[in-house]
Amino acid sequence: MKQVRAVRTRRLILQAAAEQFDLRGYAGTPLNCVTRAAGISMGALTFHFPTKQDLADAVQLSGIEITRDVVEQTAGLPVAPLHGARALALSVTRLLEECTTVRATARLTRERSGGDGWTGVWLTCLTELLRRAHDEGRLRPRVAPETFAESVLFLIMGIEEYTRCAALGTDGDSPAVRRVARAWDLLLYGALDSAGQAGGNLTK
Repeated sequence: MKQVRAVRTRRLILQAAAEQFDLRGYAGTPLNCVTRAAGISMGALTFHFPTKQDLADAVQLSGIEITRDVVEQTAGLPVAPLHGARALALSVTRLLEECTTVRATARLTRERSGGDGWTGVWLTCLTELLRRAHDEGRLRPRVAPETFAESVLFLIMGIEEYTRCAALGTDGDSPAVRRVARAWDLLLYGALDSAGQAGGNLTK
C-alpha cells in the first residue's frame, strides 16, 4: 500500500509541476506553488524530488517520452516522406495543445540550458523525412532540408505559446492544427520542385 501511495503521490506531483511550469516557467515556479497545486506538504514533495531541478528534469523526461512515442508511431506510417513530415508536424502540434506535460517540457527546454531536449526528439525525425523527400527530387534542389525543418521549428515555437492560451476547438481539427496545416502547405508550395506540384496535391 505504501508503494502504491508513493507512486500516486509522485504522479500527482509531476502533473501539478507540469501545470505550474507550463503556466509560470522554470524561474517563475517556486516549489510552494507546486505543493499548493498538488495539495501536499513540502516534505512529501522533497521526498520524491529534493530540488526544483530534479522536479523539472522529471517533468521533461516524462514529456520527452510521450513525444518520442508519438514520433515513433508517425515515423512508422507507410506513407511518402512528405506525408510523414506533415503528419509529424501536426502530431507535435496536437501534443502541445492537448498535453500539459509536453507543453511544459517544451517551455522548460527553451528556458533551461542543456541541449535540444524535447525539440531534438521530433526535429531530428522531421529533418530526416525532409532529407529523404529532397533525395527523391520532391523538393527544389536549392531547398535545404535543414532550412525547411528550421522554419517548421520556428512555427512550432510560435504554436507552443498559442496553445498555452487558446481554447480547444469543438469540431474537427483544433485551431492550432489548422494553423500549422495552412502554414505547412504554404512552406511546401515554395519548396516543392515544379514537377512535384503537378496535380495540385502538395503532400503527395
